Amino acid sequence: MRKLLFFTALAAAFAASAGVGFMRAAAQEADPAPSRALVDAVLDQFSVAAARNRNADGNAQVITFDDIDLGDGRRPTTLGRQYQDRYGVVFGAGASLHLCSSAYDEFSRSQCPYMQAASGQNAALFTPPAGGAGSLAVSFDAPVSTVSMRINPTGGRDGEQFLALITGYDAAGNRVATDRRSFVWYQQEAFQWPNAVQLETKEGAPAASITLELQRVAANNQPVRFLFDDFAFLAAPAGAAPVAAAIATLSGPPKAPRGEIVQNARIGEAQERLRIYPAATRKRLEIDWDAVDAALAQQDALGLTAQPAVRDGPKYIDIAELPVLLPSEADPGSLIVFGNENTVNATWSVGGRDYSVYGSRLVSVVGKASGAPGVRSAITYSGSSDEMTASFSLYGASYALSQYCIGGDRADPDCYDRDRLGAVAESLVVVVGEAGRTRP
Repeated sequence: MRKLLFFTALAAAFAASAGVGFMRAAAQEADPAPSRALVDAVLDQFSVAAARNRNADGNAQVITFDDIDLGDGRRPTTLGRQYQDRYGVVFGAGASLHLCSSAYDEFSRSQCPYMQAASGQNAALFTPPAGGAGSLAVSFDAPVSTVSMRINPTGGRDGEQFLALITGYDAAGNRVATDRRSFVWYQQEAFQWPNAVQLETKEGAPAASITLELQRVAANNQPVRFLFDDFAFLAAPAGAAPVAAAIATLSGPPKAPRGEIVQNARIGEAQERLRIYPAATRKRLEIDWDAVDAALAQQDALGLTAQPAVRDGPKYIDIAELPVLLPSEADPGSLIVFGNENTVNATWSVGGRDYSVYGSRLVSVVGKASGAPGVRSAITYSGSSDEMTASFSLYGASYALSQYCIGGDRADPDCYDRDRLGAVAESLVVVVGEAGRTRP
């Protein structure tokens, strides 16, 4: 609090020495430059305010514009694609970079009328083109969920009201979010850059681009030029992996599978006569290849890939006439795949544990005995002293994921944790081989 009061008093003294204040509008006449000692004192206090005010969210990408050397700041630097390679951000027409310095000559005041930027020395300036759009366009290579920045007009009357508008658009140009921030601009407070604008999009509707505009309320909301700094943004969540999303939609007991009966009819007759076991029907399940194609496209968009199978694994993947689930993480050289056109089994190791996932288009559908309880869950768990298995159906096929444990005195309780096994199931990747691509 003492530092803040000291800073306020010092700023007031500085304003008095400068006549009309040290935050200058471009149209104002120059005042005699303040003393170097007073400038240094104010800048020392400013560092405290800057640390408090700037966006310091560790999860956000923050562009402070200070990594570009502007020299003495006398040569205008157009801001465009300088931050595309590192941040994936492109600034549109009308944006430029400027040095905010205490040099306080006419040129410095016309470009950045503040002795400091929100942080560091550089700040970005947007000047509405003559006869053009009054808003700055910014695009992102990867969609974002949040955008924020410090914003200041280049000048104005003390106590004047401004309105900042920020709007987000998806890749197709549809508006997904907007925010309006009204603030009163004071010369003395502007030195701390207290004004900010932020956009947050709704879940599942990230922004591929934004527009930013500052309006002068006293001039019929006419767009004016403005400075901005500490441009921060968060990449939108990539979305759930296809297998995780498909598993999340499973609820209730599985429906009776659709498929072609592949057993000899006499088997069913024999079962009925013997009455030792409930009658079962052997079926070859139908695969929802449209859903598989959608999963493959989503995986490509997310950059998800399966670990490479060793030995004859690729051959068995190619002959499989069903989607194969494989791990996205595995110890190098540990993934082994084998099977035939109707069944595929994969085994691998990772993190000191062994796993296997078995997929099949062949199932035995057993009639429910009178009064017997049915399956209540879409994912069933079973196990023994040395393994835990999760069974579920996806895309029409049936799968069993097993995690092998050490039992007895050396048992690891985490190995029998259903949530941990469920997380492994959600991390699996869909793979379709040559036969599967023919949609058999």
